[in-house]
Amino acid sequence: MHRIVLLMAVLTRAIAPQTTGTGTEPTRSPVSTMTTYPPTVFRSMKVTSRPRKPGMRQGKADSPMLNYIFDAYATSNKHFHDKFRPPSFEETASEDTIIDADTGSTVIFDCKVTALRDKTVSWIRVSEVESLELLTVDLDTHTADARYRVDLAGENWKLALADAKVQDSGVYCCHVSTHPPMLRRYILTVHPPSIKMSKEAFLETGETLSLKCAVMHLHPGEVVPEMHWYRGNSTVSLDEIRGGVLIETDHMTLTSHLQVARLKVEDAGNYTCALESPLQMKATARVHVLQGSSLAELQSGVKTTTSYLSLLLASLIVALSTRYEDIR
Repeated sequence: MHRIVLLMAVLTRAIAPQTTGTGTEPTRSPVSTMTTYPPTVFRSMKVTSRPRKPGMRQGKADSPMLNYIFDAYATSNKHFHDKFRPPSFEETASEDTIIDADTGSTVIFDCKVTALRDKTVSWIRVSEVESLELLTVDLDTHTADARYRVDLAGENWKLALADAKVQDSGVYCCHVSTHPPMLRRYILTVHPPSIKMSKEAFLETGETLSLKCAVMHLHPGEVVPEMHWYRGNSTVSLDEIRGGVLIETDHMTLTSHLQVARLKVEDAGNYTCALESPLQMKATARVHVLQGSSLAELQSGVKTTTSYLSLLLASLIVALSTRYEDIR
């Protein structure tokens, strides 16, 4: 009987409310002193994807701290994608690069390499006998020729050759130490200097002689060029031995213009344009001064044999053709 009463008291305590509507504590059963706890209830949790905010960058979270870490990493690794790119030449030219240069000029070879990382850039020259000459490795020069210099401007490995000479012509290679190696070829042609002027001039007495002389494919560098005009075998400049002579020389273009006014028969002869510095070169023109007849031409020392023979040959052809028509 007592067990039944005890069991009913326990059940009554389990289902009784904990508090009353007035906030007073519920009446405790004098039969039982056991403490009970309310049952734990598990509700169904549904995970839903939140819509992405407009303009939110991919990879960034809603947390301000995570966003700060993401931005710091992206800033410190601004070009982190380059770490996975192989080295390459910036230009995609598949053919050799052709370079023409004047004697005495400075030649610049440009070699732009992207994503180089730990690779090495070297400049190599290929001689006529197909032998290789190492010029530079990175920024170090490995040749005894002091005219070569290498410089790095951004990603451009520039090789400079000062005071170029004709014998410097050949093949130059920009080499990158990848596997297999990367190679870019440059074909350099250094033109030899030359001097040009008209070979012959025919004028009459009283006219003004005008001759132009030009030096081609020569860069004087820091040396001031010297150009002079001479007549015949004289070693004295023409403007010092005759009046009415005007000489205009342009040191930038290495051209010189000679003018001789009021020509006389005795002004006929050879006129020489001479470059004295930085090289010694010369060109000669034959000047004929006529006086309106072949006699004056002979006095100036000009031979007319060729012209006379040409005229005689033309006359004979006409005469023979006429006679042949008469016979028919």
